[in-house]
Amino acid sequence: AKQIIEAELGRPADEAFSGIEGSPIAAASLGQVYRARLRTDPEQEVAVKVQRPDMIKQVALDMHVLRSNGGLLRLAGYVGDVEGLVDDWGVGFVNELNYQEEARNSAQFMQEIAKTPLADSVFAPEVVLEASGKRVLTTKWIHGERLEKSSADDITGLCSIAMNTYLTMMLETGTMHCDPHPGNLLRTPEGKLCILDWGLVTTVNPDLQLTLIEHVAHLTASDYAKVPGDLVKLGFVPEGAEATVINNGVVDFLTYTY
Repeated sequence: AKQIIEAELGRPADEAFSGIEGSPIAAASLGQVYRARLRTDPEQEVAVKVQRPDMIKQVALDMHVLRSNGGLLRLAGYVGDVEGLVDDWGVGFVNELNYQEEARNSAQFMQEIAKTPLADSVFAPEVVLEASGKRVLTTKWIHGERLEKSSADDITGLCSIAMNTYLTMMLETGTMHCDPHPGNLLRTPEGKLCILDWGLVTTVNPDLQLTLIEHVAHLTASDYAKVPGDLVKLGFVPEGAEATVINNGVVDFLTYTY
């Protein structure tokens, strides 16, 4: 980890951070996280995410093996587009390996959420750019507890804020955090919601946002005849498969689920 920090920052890890000795405090997908303090500001605690060695080679090999075995998966009965699925996975993995992109994602979220009523309720950790690189990401340390483990009186409200935040990302701002597992959602001592780990993000374009809103409106208004067409526009089923959707009970199932 120290070798990677030195390679990315151009100086030894001990010159950039103090207290980084010992084991990482958490795993972070393709990296691991250390708790430390900045040498330039000893009062500032930080989380230092360091990518595991040779991850790009390992990811490339995994994607190659999966993609080249598409024929075997089809023989085993898989009917989807194996190569297309693996290509999408590959794009996500490679983007997640670039921590500079993760820093931009976090900053983009903060810029966008600042224009909404949620601005004072939810945030992403502030990135320390001078101590970050492509394989090292340093953010200010966030004190808090996992949302699902908190017994605070305001936890129900924070769950509502989390839901509204993700709906806002999906239907309004378009920059959507795609890794909302419990370890990435914290309640701070001030009663705010902090969303961690912005490596896995997707962009929801305005046309898709409108289609999603129309889809929900059709279900809410019980206008079920338009649901198969919605699923085609959303890319869930191929064009011309509307009858199959109806005959297989998909509309009934979606209606029941929602």
